[in-house]
Amino acid sequence: MGNILIVEDDPNIRKLVRVNLVKRGYTVSEAEDSHKALAIFQEEQVDLVLLDLVLPGLSGVDVCAWIRARSEVPIIVLSARLEEDLKVAALDAGADDYVTKPFSSEELLARVRAFLRRSYVSAKTDGAVIQIGELQIDLSGRRVFIGENDLHLTRTEYALLSELAQHLDSIITHDELITRIWGPEYRGSNHYLHTYLGRLRKKLGEYSNLLETVPGMGYNLHSKKFY
Repeated sequence: MGNILIVEDDPNIRKLVRVNLVKRGYTVSEAEDSHKALAIFQEEQVDLVLLDLVLPGLSGVDVCAWIRARSEVPIIVLSARLEEDLKVAALDAGADDYVTKPFSSEELLARVRAFLRRSYVSAKTDGAVIQIGELQIDLSGRRVFIGENDLHLTRTEYALLSELAQHLDSIITHDELITRIWGPEYRGSNHYLHTYLGRLRKKLGEYSNLLETVPGMGYNLHSKKFY
């Protein structure tokens, strides 16, 4: 099922998350501070990280950046409503998704399932490279370049771009895209798309106009719209 590292200094939240994960068959490692989290990550095979942003020692943002510099493991941030700036900083540091406290166990479990499922599918991707001008999407290496510049996309940003790239010049509806990236339980959650596609457009820079929002329908990645 996968080993999940919970990095959370609140013992009650840690226990709640652990119990629900173990009940579903996951293996769980726990860290109440940043230093223990980094030690566990170096010693164990970790398949996904649930990361609180306010921790003793290093901040959750620093932990996120440290992990991302060494691994592509999915990182889901656990953030309080008043930690918006920290959440944005964590996404910039390479976090893949976020859950706002207080959260339901089912919501968190759905996110975990989606990311572990995506990791499994990506391991079977073929070696195709999609090229649009200087924009290069490497489906086997799961990396995106503009010329020589690696865009360093997060797992979610890459998943969205690669999904659109594999359906070039075709409209993918909001619900289709959400289902393929997050799972069917997230149909109708269009705010996820707005958040991550906004970040993706920013990283695409001058190529962002390739990504078209089709009002009332969905999104389309063009193969010949660059100018």
